[in-house]
Amino acid sequence: MILTRLLLLVLFVINFSFAYAQEEDPWVVGLGLNVVDNSGSRFDELLNIEDNWNLSRLLKITVEKRFDYDYGIELSTSINKFQSGKKINSVFSVETINYFAVDLMVKNYTSNYWNDPRHAEYTGYLIGGWGGNFFNEVINNTLNIGLGLNIRLGVYMWLNFQTLGKFSMDNNTPGNANHLQHSISVVMWL
Repeated sequence: MILTRLLLLVLFVINFSFAYAQEEDPWVVGLGLNVVDNSGSRFDELLNIEDNWNLSRLLKITVEKRFDYDYGIELSTSINKFQSGKKINSVFSVETINYFAVDLMVKNYTSNYWNDPRHAEYTGYLIGGWGGNFFNEVINNTLNIGLGLNIRLGVYMWLNFQTLGKFSMDNNTPGNANHLQHSISVVMWL
């Protein structure tokens, strides 16, 4: 309980200190959780969490540079692990596979076409770019396409939801199938 109160106090102080941060072209940093679905089932079993979603080492870190409110360039990294017994490419895995991803992407904040981004309670965006996904230290290059939603928590603090489709351009590991990555993060404008 004390830890929760301390965390809320720290978040309040950080959010208040950024109240006078730069308005135009801000830097945005985020920390959150990610889930990877590499089941190979396409859209048939999107919500089969028990067999398809990998929920281990869920860390995601992002850094973004915004331009004129409408565009951004994001660099993100995420860590996860495919547990044995989970479905990978339509087959249940017999080994544990470590997953590490680095993504460089461009964002277009499409909701800014009908909302004033300085006063909006939410912003929606389309995102796309390159991904480097390491499956047990073997890299797979992917073309990433997705969408996201930010919900305002404070003046410069947002809750971010994002889903990416990662389409493999290589064929060099057992985990190289196209896969989905879902994430939830807290992001702050600096």
